[in-house]
Amino acid sequence: MASFTVTCPHCRALLDVDGERQIIIDSHPPEKPKSATTLDDRLAALGRERESARSRLEEAFRAERSGAAVREEKFRKLLEGAQGEEPTRPVRDIDLD
Repeated sequence: MASFTVTCPHCRALLDVDGERQIIIDSHPPEKPKSATTLDDRLAALGRERESARSRLEEAFRAERSGAAVREEKFRKLLEGAQGEEPTRPVRDIDLD
């Protein structure tokens, strides 16, 4: 039986196998795919990511500021409504006996 080449299912290496002796004669590591991006492309992508992060941060700050203003307005209204009322003692479980 002649030698033949198989691909390792685990690491994708090419293995040359001797069929008669049933041993691996040679192996070739898998070729790594070359990156098609250039340094300029990656720098441009990093710039876009930075702008996107900056806009998300500004939006989060804007939402927090508007939320704080809404909470302050609600507190002010409740405080104005409570100023005319007489304070009452809370009912405790021990008072019910």
